[in-house]
Amino acid sequence: MDREILESVGIDYAEAEERFSGSTELFEKFLEEIATMNVIASLQKSLTDGDIINAFRVAHTLKGNFGNLSIKPLYEVVSPLVEALRSENILEAQKLYIELEKEYVIVTEGIKKAMK
Repeated sequence: MDREILESVGIDYAEAEERFSGSTELFEKFLEEIATMNVIASLQKSLTDGDIINAFRVAHTLKGNFGNLSIKPLYEVVSPLVEALRSENILEAQKLYIELEKEYVIVTEGIKKAMK
């Protein structure tokens, strides 16, 4: 994968490389999964359905995944979304989801470009 492209969309490659103990293959495999599977779709459905409990569970999992993969832009948007859901503020969570969706498109397009 093209490291420069990944870094240009906000992925801290060096931090992730350290977190994965130098296993860039494993790190890049997880990035490919983020880029090729719509990992935020179930969050969108839960928010649309007003299912705060499931939305919180999904958002919290995404927060961990984005943090572990050092995908800073997604982590920074999903973190306040988790807190909005924790306080059962569905309207704020839905607003933050729109930001997450925008960042998700930018990041996943960058990952796909880096994969070529």
